[in-house]
Amino acid sequence: MDLPNLRRSLARIYGPSAVTWWSWLITLPFALTVMSGQQYVTGGPVAILAVAGLQHAILGVVLLAGVAVLRVVRGRGRAVAVLLIYVVVGAVRPLLFLEAGGLLGIPVEAGDLAGRIAINVVSLVVVLALIAIGVDLVREHRGVFRRLRAAQRASERDAARAAERLQALRSTAVDGVVAALEEAAEEAAAHPMQAPEAARLLRAVAEDVVRPASHRVFADGDPEPAPELDPLGPREWSASVIGGMRAAPPIATALTFSLLVVPYGITLSGFGSLVGVAAGLLVLIAANTAVARLPLPRRAAPRLTALVLLYVAAGVLLSVVDTLVLQWIGIEPESVWFQAGMYPVIAVGVAFVASLTSRVRLDQAELEHAVQASVSAAARIRADYERERGALARLLHAGVQSELIAGALALTAAPSAGPSETAERIADVVDRARAALRGAAREPEPAEQVQALLDSWSSAIGLSVRVRDGAWDRLSDPLRATAVADTISEGLANAVRHGNGAPVRLELRPGEPEGVRVVIVSGGTLGARALGDHSGIGLRQLSEHGTVAIREDAGRVELAVAIP
Repeated sequence: MDLPNLRRSLARIYGPSAVTWWSWLITLPFALTVMSGQQYVTGGPVAILAVAGLQHAILGVVLLAGVAVLRVVRGRGRAVAVLLIYVVVGAVRPLLFLEAGGLLGIPVEAGDLAGRIAINVVSLVVVLALIAIGVDLVREHRGVFRRLRAAQRASERDAARAAERLQALRSTAVDGVVAALEEAAEEAAAHPMQAPEAARLLRAVAEDVVRPASHRVFADGDPEPAPELDPLGPREWSASVIGGMRAAPPIATALTFSLLVVPYGITLSGFGSLVGVAAGLLVLIAANTAVARLPLPRRAAPRLTALVLLYVAAGVLLSVVDTLVLQWIGIEPESVWFQAGMYPVIAVGVAFVASLTSRVRLDQAELEHAVQASVSAAARIRADYERERGALARLLHAGVQSELIAGALALTAAPSAGPSETAERIADVVDRARAALRGAAREPEPAEQVQALLDSWSSAIGLSVRVRDGAWDRLSDPLRATAVADTISEGLANAVRHGNGAPVRLELRPGEPEGVRVVIVSGGTLGARALGDHSGIGLRQLSEHGTVAIREDAGRVELAVAIP
């Protein structure tokens, strides 16, 4: 983990997830097992479970008090307040153990109370800090993952629906009309007819087939909004996160666990246990380094299982070495084997935090790129649809229909034309109309491409668009329109990535002297934007298109890019 990520992770300790119900829930299994104080309880498993359970329940009340304190503590004092809460929780835990035994009438011993307090303080400061970092990372990553994946899916849905509509348009407006024209030509060739009858045939095709088809195409506006997508499921998110987990940082993890066991070792075996801790530290560094170099399965469940088993093996090796070292220096080891069960939990926790810290940045960039690609594809298909719809509507109304009526008028003006000449004239009219309908559509105008992009983004996210007078005309320049389209894609993807999910406003304004100004307003704060982060869309990328200005006001961030 690099230094910037380490600083961000430490800041999460005193962030909004410093103390949550997860702090109590995640520590519950340990409170009932390795940290239950079973050696101080007189009675069987039921008595141990009862005392440990009541102790942890009361500890939950202490944590609630901590939550109440943090609601009113702001600024620099919050970090100190969080640390004090962690220390207090650890310090009162052994006292709550004695209180729980007294309330239940179960005999419990105080033991080395000062040593137990030291053990609990160190243990809970480390564990609660890891939980705070992990919960905050999970919340941030789930929000990013949900927003970007939803936008990506909506864009894919928009592209699929636009493609279906384009196919249906071609089928009804082109294939249907061509079939009717060919049928008229075949009828004229198969059944000799005089000019007046042939004229009526052409008029009938124009009025009954081409005219209704052109009206349907003209009336066929923008596609209906795509239906709301199902929310992101926990299975999809967890598979993504666990599937990307990596081994824990070797040295940092070994130091964290060693710090955790120092008070425990001194309390049970005196300061001589520090020799065992030092030996264990070297063992853990070596074992963690080996784990970090091993290839892991790609699938989520096998990957997590492999990591757990490897760290269990490291914990067993640690316990064996610790036992041998303590015996070698003349100390009879006591409760050393708890490390075999405790170490995998700490190591996997550190691995999760370190991996998710990297995943937040990587997934932001990866999913942002996927969203932009998906929206761009949807915009191209939408532009194709609009281009073909407009061209076909004009062609049917002003081209094919006019061609048929002109042909009918020409036949009316030549009443003496024989059946063979009449059939030839009808075939000629049909050939020209069919060639026009089968011809290639024109390339979209630059402004049409920008409009298609805006329509696709509107289908992907909650977006309202406003175009000021004069801005649209300035998109006739292809280079400027391309720069505007790129800015819209980058700016909106950045708003989705770093925003809070609130609706986004986009405005196109005339710029000076002949340019266009793109303004995007989205929810969130500048502190969360990381616009200068090279792993995503930042100020440097946006500044390639024009002059960038960004400001925050009342929980909304305004990004303005002036494109010359």
